Amino acid sequence: MTPAPHSHRKLFMILASLRFSGGVTEALRLAEDLQARSIPVCLLILWRSEHEVPCPNLPVRYLSSFRTTDPARPLQYLYLLASFLLFACKDALIGGQRSIAVLLTHFSTFPFSWIVPWAQRYCFNQDIEWMFVPPGLPRRILRRIILATSRRSSVVTTSSHVDRLYRDHGVQSIGQAGIWARETWLQQPTATGRDIDVMMLVRRGRVKRLDLCHSVLDRLKEAGISTLAVAPDPEIHRGVLPLATHAVLCPTGDELRDLYRRSKIFLLLSDLEGFALPPLEAMGAGCVPLCRDCGGPRSYMDGPFAANLIPLDADPAHIVQRVEALLEDPVRLDVLSGQARQRFVEGIASSSRLRSACMDSLAQTLRLP
Repeated sequence: MTPAPHSHRKLFMILASLRFSGGVTEALRLAEDLQARSIPVCLLILWRSEHEVPCPNLPVRYLSSFRTTDPARPLQYLYLLASFLLFACKDALIGGQRSIAVLLTHFSTFPFSWIVPWAQRYCFNQDIEWMFVPPGLPRRILRRIILATSRRSSVVTTSSHVDRLYRDHGVQSIGQAGIWARETWLQQPTATGRDIDVMMLVRRGRVKRLDLCHSVLDRLKEAGISTLAVAPDPEIHRGVLPLATHAVLCPTGDELRDLYRRSKIFLLLSDLEGFALPPLEAMGAGCVPLCRDCGGPRSYMDGPFAANLIPLDADPAHIVQRVEALLEDPVRLDVLSGQARQRFVEGIASSSRLRSACMDSLAQTLRLP
């Protein structure tokens, strides 16, 4: 029998913003799964974004009207901490200190749990985030913060790859969220065929390699290869307009599904990914993934797709050569397209079992004594 809502702690999931990203999407999915298990979940959002992921089925509270583009974000952070403390104290007075829990989704949210030591603490670790900053003292400090907080929390990871990375650093998880693309991404190819040679998701961030994306797009243009660049914000969109054959800003889910169906190859150029959903979503439509070996794609690019992992030290010329080799072998590309859809189907069942077990364990830890 499903426990009544009052038998669980109220869970505050803290997100830096609701901007369009794989990490935010997975956090919202986790919240929906917990809510389906009668756990009261509330999203606490630090900054507002121009383009936000809709979450109509979840209660949302913004801790400020600050924008992610504000240059004064470091100063705003102090206000956000104070705002959260007042909010948490008020809720604790109503329901009792033992009645609440916080779930941290990004390294910027970790300090929020330190100022409410009475709350049960969870970390949703989707990657080793200290690698997102350049080498040096800031990375070492961030690594210490993330690991120290994780070791004092109940940790949920996203995949066997990320789980192994944290185990290597002495952090044991209570389960893996079993990330996989939703079944809605599984589609038949279009009757008219695929008119786009290469599709790319072009994103901001040091490890997302916007510079490499620009360089490869420029070389693909010179080679006469048609490209599609999907951008999450207007500035990036403007940057790829002269380089890509097609450039799309923040497509809807239906539009993105159609773009996957029209594309032959999905190219991912990141230095580091905890999972990387877009190449997997593309596989559901038979779009063949070609990815730099950035970690996460290994979770699904096994078997015949292992050969499509590009070494991280490959230069733009080599990457374009790999693209050309696939496009010049349409028979192999067609076979891989069918195998991509099959791999997608196989993963739905296995990831579902893993996720269900993880959600049950997480729900159990949230039960009130």
